[in-house]
Amino acid sequence: MSDDTIKCIMHTFEVNAEALRTNVKVRRAGSIVKEFSLNTSTHGIPGIARSESKLNRIFWSTSLLIFTGIMSYFIVQSIRAYFEYPTQTSVAIVGEWPQAFPAVTVCNHSPLRYDRFIEPFLNYTNTFGLTNTSDKNYFTKVQASYIQDYLIYKLNRNESLYEYFYSLESMMISCSYNGEKCSAADFTWFMSPRFGLCYTFNAKPKSTINKTLRYNADNGANGLFELDLYVHQHQYVPYISSGIGAAVLVHDNEELPIIEMTAMQLAPGRHHKLGYSKKTS
Repeated sequence: MSDDTIKCIMHTFEVNAEALRTNVKVRRAGSIVKEFSLNTSTHGIPGIARSESKLNRIFWSTSLLIFTGIMSYFIVQSIRAYFEYPTQTSVAIVGEWPQAFPAVTVCNHSPLRYDRFIEPFLNYTNTFGLTNTSDKNYFTKVQASYIQDYLIYKLNRNESLYEYFYSLESMMISCSYNGEKCSAADFTWFMSPRFGLCYTFNAKPKSTINKTLRYNADNGANGLFELDLYVHQHQYVPYISSGIGAAVLVHDNEELPIIEMTAMQLAPGRHHKLGYSKKTS
């Protein structure tokens, strides 16, 4: 409403100009709110705006508040559940019989035999001017720092390192599975960068089709593997091993064990008993 119109009304009727302007502003604001309420997509608000009686307005207002509260409750619950990071685990017991006995890998904690290694190593260090000694009974930390270079030198010349490692025959005192004797022929070997030669009992490489596995019920027993080892502690090369004993790992028959990361360290002069359980996912 323009100012001229307001002045005309003032001359015709006895009204207050400021009150008239305020009333016009209130009506404009009310029309905007009502227009929004009638056209909004929010459920319930258009019903309130269209209500022609207090009863209808109360019904729509109450319904809007109730369902807004329900919606807010579930939103809050969802947010709380998200930040709690809930997990659900299902466990089932599966009967499997007969069951293959797992593979057992064993390594000597020291990769090299001092008595077989020291003489050719001294020849190498003396030839290249790294040391000047032929004393086999005294080994220094400086000499130990050249071991890796020596092994790389041998490999680059296509020379075998096998004689420097501990053979299973030299370590094995006795071996039996379910009361039946076993030998080095029942093991397969692989090379570990930390432990040298490692030996696995009851392994089944994927490339081998006709490899026969041993089962828990063989010979009417329950899967008992017994192995006595001699670790040759007096033949350990100084400074390259942090401990004494054997590294052992029980694993799946077709698995190549990561012996450096997951093996158990067994001390010499002790009787160790290892158990296992099989899991499927």
